[in-house]
Parts: sequence; structure tokens; C-alpha cells
Amino acid sequence: MEDVKLRLSLPMAWIAPKTWIVAMLVLVAFGSSPLQAETLSPAARHIESYYRQLLPTIQQAGRLSVRERDRRFAPAISSAFDLGTMTRLAVGPAWTSFSGAQQASVRDAFAHFITADYANQVSDYSGESFVVEPQTSTESRGGGEIVKTKLLQSGGRTVTINYLVRGGRVVDVYLNGTVSDLATRRDEFASILASGGGADALIKRLRERTQSLLGG
Repeated sequence: MEDVKLRLSLPMAWIAPKTWIVAMLVLVAFGSSPLQAETLSPAARHIESYYRQLLPTIQQAGRLSVRERDRRFAPAISSAFDLGTMTRLAVGPAWTSFSGAQQASVRDAFAHFITADYANQVSDYSGESFVVEPQTSTESRGGGEIVKTKLLQSGGRTVTINYLVRGGRVVDVYLNGTVSDLATRRDEFASILASGGGADALIKRLRERTQSLLGG
């Protein structure tokens, strides 16, 4: 069957690709149709479902505090993302040197940080459009699927955002199709770990950044 791309009209005004998180949140405001249901692959449908969970909060973002947005986003994010795998991959080889308690604390701190980062970046909306390719491509290694999407901005600018889905959950996002969010996090975390504080320093930094994002 011919591949059908879905073009979606979206309400947003704050799209600026300083991180993939901003770009991810724009897919939420679209209606469903039988065509969409039939053509979306399971992985693409997973991302659609995730955005639908976020939609009520996105629509009210201007009237909600960042802490309230954080509270509302948390269940959808923890369900859609494999935060345990993402944490382990972001930390890299140093992960195996952490104790079980430290690993649990890093996972918790990372999950709270990701949610706070989402909540901090959501504000107001105007109109843009988004294209999602219903069929995925196979990851070259790891057995995952790549969900390909494009954000069409005013003025003709196009931003490519690809999502890596393994085992039914998101484990990485690629801005401009190639820039891995986890690779960026890994560089940041490696710098913190290299300072000599180990897992405790990383936990402390993540918690501090989370509080800063939530307004202290």
C-alpha cells in the first residue's frame, strides 16, 4: 500500500528547537480519522496516544503553573518513555559502578528532571503544521523502530524529529533526524561524573536543575 503521510494543523507559538522536547509537544492537537487509525504503525500510534494524553494540559498551559503542568505530565511521560533504559544509556559505562540504591536514585532524579523540562517549556500556541510518516523504519541495531516526523514552521522552515521506539516505548529522540538527545545527555553527565563526585554529584545536579525548572 502506498505510504500516506499525515499533515496536521497544530496550535503553537513557542516552537524553537532549542531542545527536542519543544518540538515533540506540538503533535498533540489534531483530530483522529479512520485513515489515521488504519495507516499508523503501532510505534507511530504509540506516540500519537502519548500526545493525546498531554493534549488537555497543553490546551490549558497558559492558565496552569509550571508545577501543575509537571504534575499532570508525569503519568503520560512515565508510561510512554522507558525512563529506566534512558537513564542507563545517558549515564553510560559509569552506570555499572553505581550501587543499586544509587541507580534507583539516579533514575528517579532523571525522570523528575525530564518531566520538569517538559513542563517548563510549554506556554502559548498559534498555528503550525506537523507531518508524521505512519510507517516506521527499522533501527540499524538494537531491534527498535524509528518513527519519522517533520515540523513545518512558518516561513518554510522544516525540523525533522525522529523517535526511537523499542519494546513499545520511547528510548531516544533525534532532532534534525540525527542529533541524539541521549548522546547530548551522556556528554553532560560524563562531565559531572568526571568532576569526582560520582553518582551522588549527578543526583544532586539533576535535583537542582529540576527545582530551577519548576521555579525553585
